[in-house]
Amino acid sequence: MLKIYKDNSDDLGFVIGCLFSQAINLSEFRLWVDSVIEKLPADLIPNYMFDLAGFDGHLFEISKIIGFVSSSKLSNDEKVSLSAIAYLRGADVYDPPVTKEEALKALERNPNILERFKSTFPFIKLD
Repeated sequence: MLKIYKDNSDDLGFVIGCLFSQAINLSEFRLWVDSVIEKLPADLIPNYMFDLAGFDGHLFEISKIIGFVSSSKLSNDEKVSLSAIAYLRGADVYDPPVTKEEALKALERNPNILERFKSTFPFIKLD
C-alpha cells in the first residue's frame, strides 16, 4: 500500500523531497500523482491527490494543498543523495545543500535512494 496518508506519508514525502531537490520536475511530479490515482481504488484516494494532479503553483503551497507536512523519514545524507540524482539528470540545481561531488559521494553511500527513485518513477530513465 502506498504511504500517502497523513498518518503514514513516507512515499508522498519521498516524492516531494525529490521535487524540492530538483531530482524531478513539476511535470514528473504530476505524472507520479496520476499514476497513484490510477493504481488506487477510488475510495482510498485522498482528495488532495486530485488537487495535486493539476498543481502548477509554487512548491511551498504543496503542504497547504495536502493539509499536512509529509514525512519521508530520510536521513540528511539520503536527502543529499536526491541532489545527486538531480545532478545526474542534468539539472542546474538551485541553492544546493552541498557540492556536486559531495552529493555524488552521498549517493554512493546510499544506493537505496537510487533504487527507490527508479521504482517510484519507472517512467524516468536514468543512464
